[in-house]
Amino acid sequence: MTGAIHVLLAAATTSTKSSGSSTTFVIFLVLIALVGYFLLIRPQKQKQRRQREQQSAVAVGDEILTVGGIVGRVVAVEADRVTILSGGDTVGFPAAGSEPTRLVLVRNAVARKIEPPLPGPMDDDGHSSDYDADGAPTMNGDAPAGGSAESAESAESEGTSQ
Repeated sequence: MTGAIHVLLAAATTSTKSSGSSTTFVIFLVLIALVGYFLLIRPQKQKQRRQREQQSAVAVGDEILTVGGIVGRVVAVEADRVTILSGGDTVGFPAAGSEPTRLVLVRNAVARKIEPPLPGPMDDDGHSSDYDADGAPTMNGDAPAGGSAESAESAESEGTSQ
């Protein structure tokens, strides 16, 4: 790399007609290097740092996703190893006729920690639902998304007046 810079600088100094263009060329190269750093190298390093932080923050009881797509619950954590249980009813989804499998993984195989879903509003059956009886999505679990602002205001005023 330094050899290429020396060749470019030597070519720029031998030219007597275009000393202004050689300075512009060097400034252009520096700008390309800076843009490459801020658009390519720096974001990649930040992503790697966040990945390392997530991998080191894994604790017993956490639900994780591995780089191979396996979902499991952490049952033991050692220096550079993580033991998970996968299959069966270890992650809230019962698998018919399967026994949980114990897997020992290196920490680098942990892709991310899976956050538990937030509970939504309950319907009449006791299940969480984001849809009304007609199958339309609801806003905040109260009114259909397709409802007009006028009907929402009247519902508010009816609910607050006595």
